[in-house]
Amino acid sequence: MEFHHRNDQSIKSLVEIAQLGHYPMFEPEWLLEILQDKKKLTGNEKAKAKTLFKSLVKHRSIDRKKTVIHSMDINDRTILVKAFMKMVENKVLDNRPELQ
Repeated sequence: MEFHHRNDQSIKSLVEIAQLGHYPMFEPEWLLEILQDKKKLTGNEKAKAKTLFKSLVKHRSIDRKKTVIHSMDINDRTILVKAFMKMVENKVLDNRPELQ
């Protein structure tokens, strides 16, 4: 999933550090739930994820981003985390094509 927004540098930075295993915006339980769920995002969920990311990048600090994520509906949060993890996966595969 590509994400294009004028403030998307913060998301790109978070993807970069997520490649190293650091996920400052997400609770470990959320990541475990997502990793156990093998369902892929649908087209509608991808569109929803873009909308959620747009609302997220309006906030500059990690703490505010975390607050927004914590206040989300559980379904929206799941979509956001899945989309973020897909972005991380794509970034890893782009950097290491031998893994494909």
